[in-house]
Amino acid sequence: MSIPPRPSPRAGDVVVLRGSEEYVEGEVIAVLAEGRYKVRWTTGLAYRDRVTTATADEIRKKPSPGSTN
Repeated sequence: MSIPPRPSPRAGDVVVLRGSEEYVEGEVIAVLAEGRYKVRWTTGLAYRDRVTTATADEIRKKPSPGSTN
């Protein structure tokens, strides 16, 4: 049995930065080519109020409340 591909973030989705020492959350404001996303960060001392480009490997979709994932 194969593993289904993970859903790609879309504009407006809330995402979390992987591998950060602190919890960093932001909103995808644009989907770019080749699995890249423009993200406006809302939390994190070094990220808050910044807009950066992130790859799909650097972010993950924030689970919605009540989800089992």
